[in-house]
Amino acid sequence: MLHFTGLKPQHLKLDKTDTTGLNTIVQEWIKQSESLIESYTHNDFSSGVSDAVKNVCLRLTSNMVALSVARRDTPITQPNDWTVQILSSEIFTDDLKEDLEPFVKQAVTGKSDNVFVFTVTGEDL
Repeated sequence: MLHFTGLKPQHLKLDKTDTTGLNTIVQEWIKQSESLIESYTHNDFSSGVSDAVKNVCLRLTSNMVALSVARRDTPITQPNDWTVQILSSEIFTDDLKEDLEPFVKQAVTGKSDNVFVFTVTGEDL
């Protein structure tokens, strides 16, 4: 993930040599990405994780990195500009969801739909 994004400790306002702090933050983001993927797909991937899902996790975590860096580096307002713009926090984008579609399992909610039964008896013909 670090190679994919080029993320360095100073990008997160950490000391230049604080690779331990950087790894701790990135590992937490990876866990959060995995949780989002499992929640979206209703799949715990207990039988193994495919490379496609790993790629989605990499890209999702990269989106977290980009948002974090952008939020730190971008002021909400510019001098003499009274329009307020806040960066979108959407990190789980439609393209990631589309790539996960083959891995989505139907959710079991514990609720059942109403079932209507009718019979054709042949009477009244």
